[in-house]
Amino acid sequence: MGLKRTATSCSLVTELLQRLLDRGAKTRLIICSTKAEFLIQLACAIRSQDEDSYAIHENDLLARTIGVLANSSNIQLGFCPSLESLRAYLSVDHAHGTGRSYELKSARQPKEPLLVILDMVALHSTTTEFSAQGLSRTFAAAVEFAAESFTDLIIYECKNAMDLVSTNKGASLWDTKVPFLNGSVRLRSEQDKLGGRAVTVREIAQRWFEFGSGLDA
Repeated sequence: MGLKRTATSCSLVTELLQRLLDRGAKTRLIICSTKAEFLIQLACAIRSQDEDSYAIHENDLLARTIGVLANSSNIQLGFCPSLESLRAYLSVDHAHGTGRSYELKSARQPKEPLLVILDMVALHSTTTEFSAQGLSRTFAAAVEFAAESFTDLIIYECKNAMDLVSTNKGASLWDTKVPFLNGSVRLRSEQDKLGGRAVTVREIAQRWFEFGSGLDA
């Protein structure tokens, strides 16, 4: 069976983390932000779920939060707050062979090892590389890394827990139009005027990924 390449979105970061923990397989989770920014997103997501009594009982992360990840032997975290750091991680890491050894450690796991990248598209959105050219370069690097590591790959875009109606993060990014080539930083209103000179992020991603639901709950 071939390795899977999936692009998708999730409601809140807590939803993704819970699914990874429930899956119980070796997972490398690359978070496209600083650790501090990630913890703020996590805290806001937990706070929003605290308002729902059902979520309190259903989500273990409400009680254990980041400590669960820190103590998990199955989940390896990496923080890449810039495109440069993400691309360096994806190139230098497997250049030293750690990707293959990480997979071999997982040989006795009942489920296939997994590479998950969180908010990769959002990381591009405020840069001059929010374009088909820039996104393609990063997508290709991620796919190559996963292939060298013999792992399935899922890229997730999650909502902004601090502003749930924001279009700057989450599923809406997949349908954002971007120009073909890198250029100056563009406002979202300017992107909407690109018309025929643009392509959606979804169309770019479909060259490497299938769109689906990601992990089963």
